[in-house]
Amino acid sequence: MEKNAQLVDKTAQFGEDSVLRLMVRYSLPSILAMLAISAHSVINMTFIGRAVGPLGIAAIAVSGPITMVQGAINQFISNGCAAAISITLGQGDRDGAQRILGTSMLFLFIVSVINIIIGFTFMEQLLLAFGASQATLSLGKDYMSISLIGMVYGCVATMNPMVRIEGFPKLAMVTMLLMTGMNLILAPLFIFYFQWGIRGAALATIISQFAVAVWIMYFLLHKDRTVRLRLKYLRLKISTILLIMKLGLPTFLMQVTQSLLSIVMNRGLLTYGGDVAISAFGITNNINNLISQPVFGLNQGAQPIIGYNFGANKISRVKQALVYSLAGATMFSALGWVLTRLYAEPIFAFFNNDPELIAVGSRMLIVFRALIFVVGFQQAGAAYFQYSGKPMISIFLTLSRQVIFLIPLIVILPRFLQLDGILYSGPISDLISTILTGVFIIVELKRLNGLIRGSAGAGAD
Repeated sequence: MEKNAQLVDKTAQFGEDSVLRLMVRYSLPSILAMLAISAHSVINMTFIGRAVGPLGIAAIAVSGPITMVQGAINQFISNGCAAAISITLGQGDRDGAQRILGTSMLFLFIVSVINIIIGFTFMEQLLLAFGASQATLSLGKDYMSISLIGMVYGCVATMNPMVRIEGFPKLAMVTMLLMTGMNLILAPLFIFYFQWGIRGAALATIISQFAVAVWIMYFLLHKDRTVRLRLKYLRLKISTILLIMKLGLPTFLMQVTQSLLSIVMNRGLLTYGGDVAISAFGITNNINNLISQPVFGLNQGAQPIIGYNFGANKISRVKQALVYSLAGATMFSALGWVLTRLYAEPIFAFFNNDPELIAVGSRMLIVFRALIFVVGFQQAGAAYFQYSGKPMISIFLTLSRQVIFLIPLIVILPRFLQLDGILYSGPISDLISTILTGVFIIVELKRLNGLIRGSAGAGAD
């Protein structure tokens, strides 16, 4: 009984400790972990750029939508699982949380296998549809034929949020650092020493994912966990799947729309700028992801705090977490904006010394991400509504930036402005979607204030 009490206390801290201290304690490791994940991608692209050249970078860029779809599915289920478990634990239902975990794991594996079969069956057609030219098609197939194999177990690695929910944020960070560290060692070994080129990069990635997947399974099966993976809960319960899908849908749509955006961008860039423009966008996208990772890490750190206190009806703590999230996300985005203004050309030269790639890419980074300093606020606002049990608002805000505004602008503006039309579409969509998110946040803060005043009045009575 004493051990069980300690396990409960590990999650009860979300409703008792200082919200600011919890945000720092959980967000900082998450930020470092997310940076490690992004660094994993940057490392691969840097090595490929040096070993294979701009065409290798373009091949990775056109392969991106395929891996993004699988990533979207993984995040869809794992984030929906994490959000549902946080709320359920806040309500004091430990068995319910374990049922959610069991269903999530089985659902994740089945969907991943289906996606792998589709990827192998239609690989060439998909790569051509996603913007591959005859020069990059073969390289793209080399990369994807290995990457798809890793999806068999790579889906397990995405359950790292469970480590954080259990009350081990630093351990969750170390897990991601392990994957990046292994890739940092294996990628140059496979690419340069064994001269396996782009296939070596893919192989280094899937081996690193395997190591993380083994560790995550060990953690989830350990008998001392508050939410433990148990055989009897490995069932596809429809009501649980629907709950996971409801809460995870915003994350899924964000990832899928990123994939859709990559497809539209690649096809437009191939028309107006060729393979060099696609290579430049591949690097720009990696830099943008690197800048966004602290915001995603901050959101992940806030997730168990917001979810638990929402489930426990501690509204003032929910409001505090929201305000801290918005402030921190804005700060990180502003820092990214400054760095990309100052070091655009050196950033591209780091990937490859091709003069045309540096010229096209540095301008793309500066113009397309001209208003990146407002994006953190928009992303944190959308994430809050997901974690507080309002997925429809989160879905709308998530779609607003990349689907409702950005993709139509990418299609329309180049007809008048050529390549510049694609570049200008970025800051325009960032500004409009952020204003829209601000309106929803103002309304939500007023609602939370009303609930807090009502609770205080009831306490006084």
